[in-house]
Amino acid sequence: MGTAKKVLNTLTVLALAGGMLAGCSGGSSSTTSSSGTNASGTSSSSPPLKMKMVLPLFENVPDMHNTFWTAFQKKTNTQLDIEWVPNGDYTTKFNLILSSGNLPEVLWAPNVSDANLIQAINSGAFWDLTPFLGDMSKYPNLRDHSAPNAYRYTTYKGKIYGVPRNRPIIDQGILLRKDWLDKLGLQPPTTMDELANDLVAMGQNNVSGGQTTDGYVSNYITSTDSTGIDSNIAAGFGALNPTLNNEGGMMYYKLTPAYVQAVEWMRNLYARGGLPKEFSAIKQTQSEELYSTGQAAAYQRNIWRAYEFQQSIKKVQPNAQVIVVDPKGPSGQYAINLGTGIYGAFYISSKVPKDKVEQILKYFDFTNTDDFFNFIFFGQEGIDYNVVNGEKVMTDVGNKEIGTSGQQPVPLTFNQWWKSYDAAAPKAYNDAIWQQVQHFSQDGTVNPFDYVVSDTWVNTWPKYNSDWNTKTVEAIVGKISMDDYKKYVDSLNNNPDFKKAYQEFKQFYDQFWKK
Repeated sequence: MGTAKKVLNTLTVLALAGGMLAGCSGGSSSTTSSSGTNASGTSSSSPPLKMKMVLPLFENVPDMHNTFWTAFQKKTNTQLDIEWVPNGDYTTKFNLILSSGNLPEVLWAPNVSDANLIQAINSGAFWDLTPFLGDMSKYPNLRDHSAPNAYRYTTYKGKIYGVPRNRPIIDQGILLRKDWLDKLGLQPPTTMDELANDLVAMGQNNVSGGQTTDGYVSNYITSTDSTGIDSNIAAGFGALNPTLNNEGGMMYYKLTPAYVQAVEWMRNLYARGGLPKEFSAIKQTQSEELYSTGQAAAYQRNIWRAYEFQQSIKKVQPNAQVIVVDPKGPSGQYAINLGTGIYGAFYISSKVPKDKVEQILKYFDFTNTDDFFNFIFFGQEGIDYNVVNGEKVMTDVGNKEIGTSGQQPVPLTFNQWWKSYDAAAPKAYNDAIWQQVQHFSQDGTVNPFDYVVSDTWVNTWPKYNSDWNTKTVEAIVGKISMDDYKKYVDSLNNNPDFKKAYQEFKQFYDQFWKK
């Protein structure tokens, strides 16, 4: 778990149990915006900053003229023209935008080391922000309220190209139906094998009461990876640990022996009925629907969504109870994938005029405060929430208008708790969840391939990715033997271009962590 420990040694992990959550419910510290009056740094009578953005959507398309969004744009003196793309379709849309060259003014990239993004940067598609940011003295909120190492992650060849979107490192969890475990007399799983047994038992006993009960449904089926091996599963098998080949190069995590173990686990799970028959063809939106309507047993998603899913499932299954589980793999490693502290970054099209780039950066700085974070999380007092016994209690208006969309157009000031905290949930529920997941920061693993970059890999992997995806799915569903699959993986790892890329990965990794 070398990568995780290096991140954890750098991050300041906040002690947020109990009282801290109460503090977040009852108020926030005041942070002054660097721009003083509004996002563009001018008086409120100045024309609003107009921005065209492409962003992911995790809920219904928001009404940009409702009370919350009107207040958002008034506070920032902006006029936002946002193309909302359902998250399940975002990767496809993102790649189409890059290939077309028809870029919005601001484009969010979910993966700062994505091969297509790196190619676009090399072709001059985005502004080099290094001269604008300088020593960050003009943007103190971006400097002081971003995740540790945030700008390291968005630096490429010594230049900063993206404004990072900050995220807690504790984010994703495996969500499991506790009421179904109880129904079968089972305990929450502590190992990956126990998790598999539970999923199979739930399916075989059709605990949903529907036509069938699906076991594990993946939230990350994409055009480039339909294996269903979510990041927490990979972490449980040690696939996110930096792994060196015989020549000292850092192997791509999907081609390590540990990842092959994860493939074999999925193969056994599939053979026993713990995965949907057509799991590799199920879109992200379909997976979420299966889980939120009580048709599937387990699903990886943001920890805070446990309560949201529980409430959704209760509409059809009143006794529903969703818990977060963290089983250990064969080597004793937890199935916990930690974030880097950022989730992608905002990139500004090189076609945007220089003076507007500065305005956009001031907007990002203006919104990167504790006060603004609390606004997008809770809204306005008396409208979106009321203070009851010192705690913020959401109103019907707040629950309707404030979702995850308000978090998308801003960098999000860094804190550790918010991906485990649901504003709509009772305080006792949030406190209990936080107590359960605090150990994630010590026991989880960060995937180094969320940030390491190799030019050779960028030019090589796209030629093999589709075939790798096909072979991996074939291994899981039993169309090819595991021996044949291992031979295939070995052939890739022995490819000279792969070996060269592995050396570059290791060089990047070492340089990244060099003090």
